[in-house]
Amino acid sequence: MDKEFTLSTVVSYWDVDREQRLTLGGVFKLLQEAAIKHADQFGLGTPGLAARGETWVLNRMAVALSRYPRYEEAVKVVTWSAGIRGFRGYRDLRIYCGEELVVSASSLWVYVKLATKLPVRVPPELAADFPVGQAEVFRSDLDQLRFTPPASGVAEQRVSLRYSDFDGNGHMNNTAYLDCLQTALARGGFPPHPAGIEIQFLKEIPPDTEGVRIALESRGPAVAFGVLGPLELHAQGAVTFQGTDLEVGSRRSG
Repeated sequence: MDKEFTLSTVVSYWDVDREQRLTLGGVFKLLQEAAIKHADQFGLGTPGLAARGETWVLNRMAVALSRYPRYEEAVKVVTWSAGIRGFRGYRDLRIYCGEELVVSASSLWVYVKLATKLPVRVPPELAADFPVGQAEVFRSDLDQLRFTPPASGVAEQRVSLRYSDFDGNGHMNNTAYLDCLQTALARGGFPPHPAGIEIQFLKEIPPDTEGVRIALESRGPAVAFGVLGPLELHAQGAVTFQGTDLEVGSRRSG
């Protein structure tokens, strides 16, 4: 089994928007699918971990998109592990259309015990067997990313949730957050196809949640966002658009 995994597919009609471009959620579905399939090969995917009562939870992600692939366009997703340290797993991903690099992403995952939802160290025997890729990492600073959520009182867009937004882990799937964000951007008068996204997932959204509020606040070239449920903040981050700085999260050590 290779250090890199490649997923080749074609953009389907159900994953494109009114402009026949891959949706933001569709981009993240491709990234998620490639990551899961690669982890499955080494016993660190959903089937293997379910038996252990453990799982991976996506904590942070930084993505740069130079172009959104279109309907029936062939795409290739390449992914590799950037290392496992303690309870943290790092993974990089790229999406190509032919030889054109259209998406670069770095992600940070946390290994948790299902019964407690608390982080635990990745078992040494699993970590030792999982190969680390040698390619250059897109963003090596995910641990240092810090976000300030939108201020209270800023404009919010309410988005209803569907049965299909929730997955087998009993919470809203990560990709559904991006569907909600794209909906809120369009309704709020912002471009619906950001060129840069940084997101931190804070607390899971349970399946009995009927809707979320997406708060959006312009901050210079970036738009800060928060995904809020009835009582608390579930995710936060920022987006940028073509022609602006893609590195929009604030950074500090520690």
